[in-house]
Amino acid sequence: MKTRGRPSTKNAKAATEPKAPESTAAKVQLSTESTNPPHLFILPKDLSKDARIVTLENPRYFSDDRYIICPERGFFEFTKVAAPRTTPRSWLLSAAEGPKDGEKAGEKDDNIKEPEGYVMNTASLLVATPIDPLFMVLSALAPLQTTKSSEPTKKLFLSGYDYFEKMSKASPHFANFSRIEVTRQLLESRMAAVCDTVEAGDETMYRLNEEKLLGELLKKAKKMTEKGLPASMEEKLVRKALDPPMLSIKRDDSSLSELAQEDGAETPDTQVTASDTAASSFSEASTSATSFSEDSQVTVTVDKPAEQSPIDAPDGVAELLRLRTALLFICSAYLAPHITESLKKILSTSILTVDFGPLDAHLAHLAKLRQEALASRSLGDFSRKRSMAAEDGETRAEKKRKADEDEKRKKANQSKGVQALKKVNVSGMKKMSDFFKKK
Repeated sequence: MKTRGRPSTKNAKAATEPKAPESTAAKVQLSTESTNPPHLFILPKDLSKDARIVTLENPRYFSDDRYIICPERGFFEFTKVAAPRTTPRSWLLSAAEGPKDGEKAGEKDDNIKEPEGYVMNTASLLVATPIDPLFMVLSALAPLQTTKSSEPTKKLFLSGYDYFEKMSKASPHFANFSRIEVTRQLLESRMAAVCDTVEAGDETMYRLNEEKLLGELLKKAKKMTEKGLPASMEEKLVRKALDPPMLSIKRDDSSLSELAQEDGAETPDTQVTASDTAASSFSEASTSATSFSEDSQVTVTVDKPAEQSPIDAPDGVAELLRLRTALLFICSAYLAPHITESLKKILSTSILTVDFGPLDAHLAHLAKLRQEALASRSLGDFSRKRSMAAEDGETRAEKKRKADEDEKRKKANQSKGVQALKKVNVSGMKKMSDFFKKK
């Protein structure tokens, strides 16, 4: 007898379920990423029509960078302003036309095309800021020595045309602007401020004078300090460098009782004592380290308050440090390394420009105080380690004593027969479990 089975459910589901629509193409097709994306520039106002963005040699790294040369406004460099990498951003640029004459802002015209836009991968700006043309011509005034000789190359008096030719060889884009009278006069005036000049007929000859260059840079550094250093430079390079070492005040038991009395406890009046080390020539203005007394038991570290407090340094030392910080910043940003090294030698030997002697003496004094504070901390750490070692020895002895007591307690609860069996020599004898194993 044949029986009829149930119909297949798979075919029924396939017949009832509608077919999925085919994948439709996206309404907006995104174009491929550009290999040479555009940049967003912020240019100064009132640039002349002859102003151009050119490629010139970087005076610090001798690499090719972008600059603006304007015959009327001078030279400009590009400063990049970008969001931090931890919070990436992007720009959406769009060129939208405003309403025409006789048309309201809300009305739409069908003939007007939709504005074209562009998405920049990184939200960065290139802001054009003025730069002294002196930095651009320094690479020609003091070229890098190529030969490995112990004696420096002899400096010669050369005309402005000869220096401009050197600049044109390193930066071909500069050749067109060297022929403009206004640009040439601007560069020659800046060269005359740092060079020794000699008149040869109708032409002026120039030779770099490093002391004049140092004086010109110090003028720029003073202007920078008058307006105030950035907050990060002021905190890290000035305040932190002049910050004296942390004071360590020792308190005995009487000082602790004084604190307890303030809380309401009945204790006799006591007084906190602290002895200062012998002060140096800067003792009246700088903070001296506090010595450690033998009777003290508690060390309290006094930290500086979080709010901005006046710098504890002799008069004029903070200003000298700000001036040196600004000068080194200018040298590290715009001067070649070999020029910077020669200027540092002149700055350390000559006192005609600025005397940094008080600053160096105060920094040496602070370095000595920091070494003394570090040595005292190391002694405190050694004594603390010895006390911890003594505590570890006591804990080990206590554990051993408890283990011996537990072993004696276990032996007291065992019978004489069990104790006798433990003394039997069982070497070579089979264990009881060996007789119950499978063959």
